[in-house]
Amino acid sequence: MGMVRLISIIVIIFFAVLNVSAQRVAVSANLADMANFGTLSGEVSFAASRHISVNAGVRYNPWQYGSQEKGFIQNRKREASLGVRYWPWNIFSSWWFGMRTQVREYNCGGVFGRQITEEGVAIGAEAAFGYSYMIHSKFNIEFGAGIWGGHRWYTRYDCPRCGTILSEDNAHGWFVIPGELIVSLVYIF
Repeated sequence: MGMVRLISIIVIIFFAVLNVSAQRVAVSANLADMANFGTLSGEVSFAASRHISVNAGVRYNPWQYGSQEKGFIQNRKREASLGVRYWPWNIFSSWWFGMRTQVREYNCGGVFGRQITEEGVAIGAEAAFGYSYMIHSKFNIEFGAGIWGGHRWYTRYDCPRCGTILSEDNAHGWFVIPGELIVSLVYIF
């Protein structure tokens, strides 16, 4: 419920602050997220000026794969982000550099054969760069990557399904990890 409220507030702020008009709004879906255990993602970007865009995005992955006999694999998450991009050439065209804040509720386990599962909440900032290639006046394909750092509160279990708690309650710590890998299809209004 808290994630839905956060996303609603972000969308309301964008529509209240920005003047939304034709050729100044883009929506995108990240195909690289789909390769990450079927994560669904979407992002809305608003042109604030010729070189600056503001964006809000969400990711959602409720899936769990496997069986009790073979073990489970999951990278479940609910995530919301709010960011800004600088475009040296023109908005929604060519190279870009970006920063964003994000909050993620996650449950990851069984990946790479490890049965240890970690579940928790992570909050942080991501720096990213990329390139937007124009396919058509209304369609782009974007490529990019980022690095994400912040703070997380988590619990570790010895099994993805119903494991014994391995970490103390309310374990927390700082992290720096690879961020988003971007291969997005973009539609520009």
